[in-house]
Amino acid sequence: MELPTPVKYDGRICFAIEYFATEEDAKVYAKHVRDRGDTYNGGWSHGAPCGRATSFDHVDKETGQQLYAVTIA
Repeated sequence: MELPTPVKYDGRICFAIEYFATEEDAKVYAKHVRDRGDTYNGGWSHGAPCGRATSFDHVDKETGQQLYAVTIA
């Protein structure tokens, strides 16, 4: 199965966030991230598993598009 392509990327110190156009794409990619064992690297959440992160979902200010977040290592 081919993985969905993120539409936006946000790099951070301890993790990164990839944003997807649909929630279904985000869920598929989150499963891939969990399966490969990505975890946060440092900070308060050090060692916590990456994956679907609804707290980072938002409407993009430039496009007006709803984006769905997946954290990655």
